[in-house]
Amino acid sequence: MKQSKGFSSLEFIITLFFLSLIVIALGIFLRTSDLTVKKQISKENDYKEIDKILNKIYEEIKKDTTPSVDSLLDPVWKLNDTEIDGYKVSIQSLSSLVDLNFINKNLLIQSNLKEAFNSPEDANTVSEILSQEGPVYSYERIKDFISEENFNQYFTFYGFANFNIADENVLVNLANSLTTSFFGDELIEKRKIYQMHGNLLQNETELNLLCGIYYDDLYPFVNLNPVMNINFISEDCLKILLAYKDFKLSNVNQKLNNIITLRQNSEINEDNICVILGITKSDKLYYYLGCKTWMWQINVSGKKTSCNVIFARAPEDDTQGHPKFYLIEKSWK
Repeated sequence: MKQSKGFSSLEFIITLFFLSLIVIALGIFLRTSDLTVKKQISKENDYKEIDKILNKIYEEIKKDTTPSVDSLLDPVWKLNDTEIDGYKVSIQSLSSLVDLNFINKNLLIQSNLKEAFNSPEDANTVSEILSQEGPVYSYERIKDFISEENFNQYFTFYGFANFNIADENVLVNLANSLTTSFFGDELIEKRKIYQMHGNLLQNETELNLLCGIYYDDLYPFVNLNPVMNINFISEDCLKILLAYKDFKLSNVNQKLNNIITLRQNSEINEDNICVILGITKSDKLYYYLGCKTWMWQINVSGKKTSCNVIFARAPEDDTQGHPKFYLIEKSWK
């Protein structure tokens, strides 16, 4: 009997031990589940608040009373580098940067833009990658050839291709891809013939006639709008572009200073650009330097959640003459 009681007592103790482990485990599970639910709710709240802020920024962009020109004088820029309800806001005009995907190869490797790369040879390597593979949208693909700091200072992956100035091989690949044909090869031959006589396409009607049935496939990815916004381009980058030998621009430093001075207190429009630089639509430089921002990047960051948005302004306005925008990318962290 004593052995039986002892055995029963031991069995009882073991049972209690395992029951206590189950209770502890259940408690931990419930606490963990509660924390997970709270974390998920907090994350969802962050998403909602960030989306509200993004909508507010978008509404500010639409308040621009001079939609033909984008500059730091526009209402939206008062929100840049500020905090809204505890969230940090950063706004950038990506049209202030050189679109690496469509830049003419000669401009990339023969101007001082090549100095942004680890070596001049690396600039040529990146150009070959773009020619062979088409547009790149990840820094990882080119990280061995240019530092991230230099890339962010001079380049972007986002932009439209201007028919008159986009790199030949990249334009061929893009057009072939968009039309699912070999029209890109035909298109570049047409451009060569056109430019051989010193001509550049100057309006969308001409581009439409040139592209024929493929125009709707190509537009708006390929158009005739100047690709960069002179109101935002850094002084260093702007000097590189103005000094490029093929543009044959005289008095570069004086013209650069005139631009820098003028844009400090006013918006530089298309007429200003032509007068200051002494160029017309017959000059290739005209199609590099415009006054509209086509690509925007907005980042809204909280303590635990952040959102990065890239959106594009359509080359054509809506039926009321207001700018139209398209979401290109939206990523959360």
